Amino acid sequence: MTLLSGVSFALITLVMFTLMALGIPIFVSIGLAAFAGLAIIFGPAHAMVDFTSFLWQSLNNFELVTIPLFVLTAMLVEESKIGDELFACAKAWIGGVPNGLGVAVILTCAVFASITGSSPVTAVTVGLIALPALAREGYPDSLRGALIAGGGTLGILLPPSLPLIIYGVLTQTSIGSLFMATVIPGLLLMTMFAIYVMLFHRPAVRGAYHSMEERWSALWKALPIIVLPIFIILSIYLGLVTPTETGAVAVAYVLILGFARKRLNLAQVLRAGRSAALTSSMLLMIFGVGSVFARYSAMLQLPQHIAASVGSMPGGALAVFTAMVVTDLILGTFLESGALTILTIPIFFPISQAIGLDPVQFGVMIAVNQEIAQIHPPTGLNLVTVSSISGIPLTRMMVSILPFIAIELVMIYLLYFIPQLTLFLPAHMNMH
Repeated sequence: MTLLSGVSFALITLVMFTLMALGIPIFVSIGLAAFAGLAIIFGPAHAMVDFTSFLWQSLNNFELVTIPLFVLTAMLVEESKIGDELFACAKAWIGGVPNGLGVAVILTCAVFASITGSSPVTAVTVGLIALPALAREGYPDSLRGALIAGGGTLGILLPPSLPLIIYGVLTQTSIGSLFMATVIPGLLLMTMFAIYVMLFHRPAVRGAYHSMEERWSALWKALPIIVLPIFIILSIYLGLVTPTETGAVAVAYVLILGFARKRLNLAQVLRAGRSAALTSSMLLMIFGVGSVFARYSAMLQLPQHIAASVGSMPGGALAVFTAMVVTDLILGTFLESGALTILTIPIFFPISQAIGLDPVQFGVMIAVNQEIAQIHPPTGLNLVTVSSISGIPLTRMMVSILPFIAIELVMIYLLYFIPQLTLFLPAHMNMH
């Protein structure tokens, strides 16, 4: 890559982020930047042909069908309001321990994350149910908001994670392996959140005690919802279905459950379908134009030059990885996780290979890093989402969210130093 090419790439990237800052839609900003870069190389006419043909090629991928299927599942879950029973079950079983209702929120977020694969949807769905209950129990506004925003980030990590689907397609990594690789880190992160809320947050709030009869009754009502994430994980691990097929089964299951419990009607299904179509179209357009932008950077051999130079950096592989973490955190404060994945992975992935990280391990670490970006003050997407649905000012949540960020940073480096946390389950998938 020549000096002129490097300068042009830097200028085009700067223009792209400027357009985003001005409120231009993300996919339009990325698309204009990608076209401008190709036009500099080929000229406008040839750039238009290359742009459209590669846009089509990038979207002509069967595995991308997984995205609209799980987005539709998330929208149907939101419309059917089936989270009431799930939260009631968690509250009945652990609400009586110190800060038990807060722990119940974390567990509810984990189950919902395993159904929807989306942080904002998890935060909105659980938040609308749990925020009033937390207020009635005496939880301060700062902790209420942090619990929902922090717990909601499990939607990026636990399967089915939408950013990991995009990562798998971009890097040609097995999506099934990526989903399995998130199970142990996801459960560990959920446990770390719960321990912090239960043992370390003061003053402690103790909820009402529930009898065993009430607990079993709540569990029975929530069981059909709890079964779905267990099915998603086990069916992929056992090789019974592909991730795409699992998405289709999840849609059918939520539809049947919603109609059986009279939580869904035709109007709600149509509304969920419309919302899913709009959201999926946005994600796929970002993926398509992001792939074209990655093609432009590959033509300049930018990833290869960076990957070749990282070996001489002071501090070795750990310093290089930390630099990627910091870059992701900065960009993630104003970029949605899907867009962040599409823009950074074509550059970061060759670097991760150069420092010896396994593709599956690296994908999960990046997912955790993007979780932090979702709650990073001042403009993390989950913080903004929770503030909008609760009326809690962002400034009140900024201090309370810091322990959740610290826990996730610890998790990133645990995954770096202990690869088997991510690689154990994928390595044993072929046994079944």
